Amino acid sequence: MRAICGAGIALLGLAACTAIAETPPSAETTEVLAKTNRADTFPALEARYPGGIVARPHVEFANYVGYRPLQLDLYLHADRERAAPRPLVLWVHGGGWQRGDARQSGAFADWPAVLASLAARGFVVASIDYRLTGEARFPAQVQDVKAAIRYLRSQSAGFGIDPARVYLWGGSAGGHLAALAAASCGVAAFDPPASTGRLPGSRAKTARPLPQSDCAQGAVIWYGAFDLADSGEPQGSALGPAMRERVLGCQPDRCTAEAVAASPITYVSKETPPMLLIHGTADTTIPIRQSEEMAARMRAEGASVDLVALPEAEHGFLGKTPDATRRHSRDALARSFAFFDRLVQQKR
Repeated sequence: MRAICGAGIALLGLAACTAIAETPPSAETTEVLAKTNRADTFPALEARYPGGIVARPHVEFANYVGYRPLQLDLYLHADRERAAPRPLVLWVHGGGWQRGDARQSGAFADWPAVLASLAARGFVVASIDYRLTGEARFPAQVQDVKAAIRYLRSQSAGFGIDPARVYLWGGSAGGHLAALAAASCGVAAFDPPASTGRLPGSRAKTARPLPQSDCAQGAVIWYGAFDLADSGEPQGSALGPAMRERVLGCQPDRCTAEAVAASPITYVSKETPPMLLIHGTADTTIPIRQSEEMAARMRAEGASVDLVALPEAEHGFLGKTPDATRRHSRDALARSFAFFDRLVQQKR
């Protein structure tokens, strides 16, 4: 046997190796099964971060026929087999619903390191990729968020997750999806379909979605979109007519019902889990009015919400200078970590 490491991870100086056989199988010795095999047999790679965190990339959480496998990165604790289960935080990336990935956010230079640092505070952290608008129309995106929650709950014992403490975190379009998933607990229209891409045809016909709950117990939303039906957004806003056609798949002037159904603010009630909303006052991509109106609706319904306005911060917490961008970004991060810590303390 010999060890091989993922090249990209090795460059970071992180341990990410797996053992493989010295002698490759020949045509005569290659194992062949009796039936078609759809399992993913590629060796699992891992990267190690400070604080006893083990990051596992490309964990498949759903596989739908006709689409690429849906994957997430998972930030686990090395002691998870002997420690008490930890709360889960699920990050949902932004990118206008049409781009982005699980490993980036705003101006942060190393987002995976940020997620690992949150895990080191006592959380299991997952960061997902979902179907973008070029792949599938809404509600596929929020269904994917809920599919990830259900999958992680179904694997909670092995991953060291406390299934009773699941929190969402997202920015921009990911903020919209995280808020929508949190606010729409029990909404059947957003239930994820059964994951059948790796099943033989006979089993796929009768497959059912995972039975675990996709409800969340709290959420942090950065510069999110909460009312897609708002027709008063200014020129340049990400919530204009083009968004409705791209995301919702309907003509902007005939799209009101679809936009209302896709808006987190529609589902707010006294049962909506606690949220922290952070938004820059100078944001022209998704104006702060979106967060202000969501906070007002939550308060009116008796739900718990904190709204933080960052003066002169643009979308992505960008400032007028590099120092301002660093200040806004670090402030938002510190407030978010403190909010998650507080949720954990309240749950005990």
